[in-house]
Amino acid sequence: MQNNPQNLSTIFFNRVGEMREFPALQFKVGKSPYQSMSWTELGKVVRETACGLAHLGLTPQSKVGIFSQTAHLWIISDFAAIANGAVSVPIYPTSSTSDIEYILNNSKASFVFVQNEKLLAKVLGIKEKLPTVKSFIVMYPGADKRVTIEGLVEEHKLPNGSVLTFEQVRELGAQNVQKLGGLIEQRSRATKLEDLATIIYTSGTTGTPKGVPLTHSNILAVCHDMTHVLPISRDEIYLSYLPLSHVFERICGEFYWMHSGGTCAFAEGIEHLGKNMAELKPSMLLVVPRVLDKIYSKVKSGIDGASGRRKKLIDWSLEVAKEVRREHAKGKKLRLGLQMKYLVAEKLVLKKLRERIGPNLRLIVSGGAPATPETLEFFGAVGITTLEGYGLTETSAPLAVNLWPKNKLGTVGPTLPSVEARVSEEGELMVRGGSIFSGYYNNPEATKEAFDQGWFKTGDIVAIDQEGYIKITDRKKDIIVNSSGKNIAPQKIEAALKTNLPMINQVVIFGDKKKYLAAVVTLDEQQAMEFSREQGWHFDTIQELAKSKELNQYLKKEFAKRTTDLPEYEQVKRFTLLSEELSVEAGELTATLKIKRNVVAKNYKHLIDAMYDEGTAAAVSSPNYVSTGR
Repeated sequence: MQNNPQNLSTIFFNRVGEMREFPALQFKVGKSPYQSMSWTELGKVVRETACGLAHLGLTPQSKVGIFSQTAHLWIISDFAAIANGAVSVPIYPTSSTSDIEYILNNSKASFVFVQNEKLLAKVLGIKEKLPTVKSFIVMYPGADKRVTIEGLVEEHKLPNGSVLTFEQVRELGAQNVQKLGGLIEQRSRATKLEDLATIIYTSGTTGTPKGVPLTHSNILAVCHDMTHVLPISRDEIYLSYLPLSHVFERICGEFYWMHSGGTCAFAEGIEHLGKNMAELKPSMLLVVPRVLDKIYSKVKSGIDGASGRRKKLIDWSLEVAKEVRREHAKGKKLRLGLQMKYLVAEKLVLKKLRERIGPNLRLIVSGGAPATPETLEFFGAVGITTLEGYGLTETSAPLAVNLWPKNKLGTVGPTLPSVEARVSEEGELMVRGGSIFSGYYNNPEATKEAFDQGWFKTGDIVAIDQEGYIKITDRKKDIIVNSSGKNIAPQKIEAALKTNLPMINQVVIFGDKKKYLAAVVTLDEQQAMEFSREQGWHFDTIQELAKSKELNQYLKKEFAKRTTDLPEYEQVKRFTLLSEELSVEAGELTATLKIKRNVVAKNYKHLIDAMYDEGTAAAVSSPNYVSTGR
């Protein structure tokens, strides 16, 4: 490739030429130990796969779905599509079939990379509803011996070529690389900055996914900004484990790694993160708050279990380190006494704590959801640069990130250099700049609603201090962002829970910054009591019925039936039954009977907190569920 880095593809191949035999990827296949792939080999595999796709008929700006968990073939498939000038469309492996159908049809995808036979079976179940898809490409076949590609092809009566393996596509490309290699180079160089690179679908307020098209220019604007804010070197080992279907991992992980060089290592899954960190000793980690909190809890439990004198020494050292970080954040010079204390703390405690967390870990960036200040402060004190950022799919992930050492806890930092920000009269953050998308894919109504005179409305209420640091104070919209950073539209779930259940009056779902969803549910007294009599239950009042094991068990099963097709993170794990309806008088409803979520959250805070209290959960006889009257 010529040295003309005007788009993601040419930058990738230039990076291949620069890095050559440096390790590009580290990964496991099955139960084998970690293996390494050099940049030269990575470039070869991407080029061959790109040629295979071109031979099958992929054209520039065509759409290619990637339906898989995070894995090394995910990014190879991505860059093979982009090398053709095509547009990749990620799909969560946990997506419902209705969402998969909508995404593939809305984007008009022509090819779909699928992780394994299990996910292939899921998408083939709706094959008749996917008229634009020509072929499915299975990335890791043979993972489940009970399901085979051949069996699925026969079951669904598919024509030849409808399902291929990744290796078949790569081999097809290798056989035609002399013939098609020039075409791939031509397509790569011909891709313009304003051309689409990807469409990432995110849940809207109605629950219907909205496609966010991001151009090469959008993504490169972020990469360029990040080099000034968070520079990384070719010697970095970056550990990838968050979903590549999410904009955070995709932009700050995959594309920034490609832009800067270094090694991208893949964890076997979030459940193996600790083991893989010990094996790989990464220097850089992206986290969502839930993961960072888990690491912190594990380290803290070890600290709390230390003997009396040792515990006091650790606590003293951490307090000294926290004071040092606070002074650095203010730009102040350390007092001599504090310097001496810090040297002692570093030698006796802090260095050992870093060894335990990760001997080479120097940078942690938290995003996707608001982080816990206590956790951020701990890692910063230990000596690991730990920063919180903020962004949306529509802003190509980060639009703001904290700086080091001037890190202000409780804020998400100032905007990136290329991003302009202003605050509306209502306090809503509005932004514009090179990394901001131009509108939703095939959705002009949503686009019109999202912009105000060229400024994108983030939906977040903020305060900005004199130095430009942004503090998010509230969410303008109802979208829930759980502790893993997943966007959840509550209305569709609430509607599903009420379907064909006349005894259910209102459902209000909560779960912002939480591990799972919980719901406050109100009953229609007449319908509920009538249902109780039909079942032969003997309760004299609605209050008794709301507290009954019988009704809770019944609703537990009915709610599960109604959400079985939803991803696990969209399923309600616990609920509280109220014996009275929400009311206008209590401020819980508007005059037109719309629910005021913030008021409901305030009025029933003790009940909602109880649904997230582990001690309460352990004491509940009916697992995962609580019921109560007002």
